Amino acid sequence: MIIYLLIFPLCTLLHEVGHGIGVVLFSKSHAYIYLGGSKGNKQNFNIGRLHFHIRWSYLGYCSWDGNLEKQQRMTALAGGPMMSLILVCLSLLLILEVSYTGLVSILNGVLVYNLLQFLVTAIPMTYPRWFGVLGNHPSDGLQLLRLLRSNN
Repeated sequence: MIIYLLIFPLCTLLHEVGHGIGVVLFSKSHAYIYLGGSKGNKQNFNIGRLHFHIRWSYLGYCSWDGNLEKQQRMTALAGGPMMSLILVCLSLLLILEVSYTGLVSILNGVLVYNLLQFLVTAIPMTYPRWFGVLGNHPSDGLQLLRLLRSNN
């Protein structure tokens, strides 16, 4: 139960933080990290230029103010999948070091969730309609590919 109620939303939040880190490290813009959509989702807190709008959810996104240059947008788009991949690697390392079965089960959940999140967001595709609110939207990978192919 802990995995579904706490760990999965936390992993989604960290994925979005990855996008935000890409924004604030490589630009002067502010990043707005949403978990649970933006409608009526007021800011809970901020850490520097990272502004958090959090409601319990499995879905999130990151936006930023201002116009980022192409390279800056690339780092912002790549930041989320990279964070998910980092969490996969950390989970795997911890699984190899931990002997407590309960913690290994939680870490396995973290590993699988982040691996799926990495693949689903990094593969260039338009999400199918059955993805709910993400349906018909481009993945991070597709947005990054389009940006790489563009002249601006």
